[in-house]
Amino acid sequence: MKSLVVFLTVLVGVVGMIQDVFPAEVPSEEGLRGRAMVLTSPDLAGRASGTPESEAAAETLAAWMEDLALQPGFGDTYFQTVPLTGTGWAGEDLAGKFGRNVAGILPGSGPLAGRYVVVGAHFDHLGRVKPAPAGAAPPVPGEYYPGANDNASGVAILFEMIRLAEARSTSAEGRRAVLFVGFTGEEVGLQGSGFMVSHPPVSPDSLDAMINLDTVGQLTDNRLHVSGVGTADIFPDLVAAANTGELELSLAQGGWSGSDHMAFNTREIPVLFLFGGAYPQYNRPADDWPTLDYPAMARVAAYADRLLDLVRTGPREIPWIMVAEKSLREDDDPSQNRQTWLGTLPDFTEEIEGYKLAGVFDGSPAARAGLQKGDVLVRFGGDPVIDLATFTRALRAHGPGDPVEILVERDGMILNFTVVLGNRADRN
Repeated sequence: MKSLVVFLTVLVGVVGMIQDVFPAEVPSEEGLRGRAMVLTSPDLAGRASGTPESEAAAETLAAWMEDLALQPGFGDTYFQTVPLTGTGWAGEDLAGKFGRNVAGILPGSGPLAGRYVVVGAHFDHLGRVKPAPAGAAPPVPGEYYPGANDNASGVAILFEMIRLAEARSTSAEGRRAVLFVGFTGEEVGLQGSGFMVSHPPVSPDSLDAMINLDTVGQLTDNRLHVSGVGTADIFPDLVAAANTGELELSLAQGGWSGSDHMAFNTREIPVLFLFGGAYPQYNRPADDWPTLDYPAMARVAAYADRLLDLVRTGPREIPWIMVAEKSLREDDDPSQNRQTWLGTLPDFTEEIEGYKLAGVFDGSPAARAGLQKGDVLVRFGGDPVIDLATFTRALRAHGPGDPVEILVERDGMILNFTVVLGNRADRN
């Protein structure tokens, strides 16, 4: 660990010198490259959650935040300890291990100073190709997953956003404060973001919006995917206004695609997710810093900076809107009876046995039967429900119009409901 600290101290200083060369109001391609090189280095061995290398990555982010004069996000520290559960990418048991979220605060101004926008990017990745004993030498190329696009790219852009946001003068009308966060545990089930929304460093009522950056290091045809546009009525105009023509935007209304913003969406906080799309090195050792498109990342950083400032100066009230989206509904399964519809969304923020409901769509069979957000479905039509996969299989065993008995746990009690399943074609 000592050698890691020395190595990272040197690289943190190098990135700082790179940043000093460029005007604060312009995204720095060299700064983006420098941070990506640090995070993908063999010494960090792919930043798997619960490893010493992940701890070193967290220390690196905190050092960068301190260098940029962000206020510590958790009282007098930049760190939030996150207890991990489940298994890692290589099948290792995470029970008893910990990760750390890293956060810093950029203060707001004027009447909006007590309100917050969260800007997040996960810094964890998959780690080594094969598990190694404690104290093992750094891996060589091909022996670890560098995670350049997923998600050193998002972290690098997040730090460019910090620089750009700090360069803006405060305005008389005021700006929201910003909580900049590097999340741990995204690759093992959104554990860092899930823990943060359950243990927020500021009042949960003061969190007005969340912007998430994940896999933004390569763009196909200069196209940036922005989802969650429908989760607040002001978002469509802001998303469009932030684009000065540098990017082609592909918009999606819901905020349920698989990354850390989902934890905030399930807590009814409007979200925007910036995503670069599929790429050939995904989850491979070849996902290293030379594969990133740094001019494209600079364009994304400039866009994200403008978008953030528009959200910071938006109206005081930004009500959350629940948006149904096919990609994470239980009826997005390729097996039989795909038309069968219950009308619920899964909550991915907690590791529990059963199928916890993040939401119930108005007018759906679930709503008509009396199911509620927060219910944990434990039995469906006589079949035990352990997780989303077992629920989906049980649902697919029935057709539209079938009456099904469902057991849910609510406030420590087991409740029984009879639901008449619907047809997805009849959804509003």
